[in-house]
Amino acid sequence: MATVRLANEQDIPRILELYEELTGARHDLTLHETGPVFAEINAMAGHELLVAEEDGVVVGTMVFLIVPNFSHGALPWAIVENLVVDPAHRRRGVGRKLTEYAIARAREAGCYKVQLLSNVKRGESHRFYKKLGFKMSAYGFRLYL
Repeated sequence: MATVRLANEQDIPRILELYEELTGARHDLTLHETGPVFAEINAMAGHELLVAEEDGVVVGTMVFLIVPNFSHGALPWAIVENLVVDPAHRRRGVGRKLTEYAIARAREAGCYKVQLLSNVKRGESHRFYKKLGFKMSAYGFRLYL
């Protein structure tokens, strides 16, 4: 069974490999290039880069973020982004473990919702999220800069 933990700097190359599953593009970034971003993530309150591990091997990752908020009675909300599981480890509870971790952290923080973003073309992922209780609730729009 997978365990979830905060990522460390040594996990970055594996995380970038997993992100290839999301983007289809190779990430040839060096630790020198990713180090400052990793430090910024760790310095930002409520921002967590997480990994799921099985037998000492990173098999999944996600970003979890708690966002302070004035609406909804000033309750914070949580974002799950870039959730990806190694294809060889899918359907073994890794994605569920990561998602359940995020939901538990959001509850602990008093969040009123967990917002999960998923590309419209990822039908299998959408079925997975619905199975975990997530509901389609909004249209998403994107502007690349």
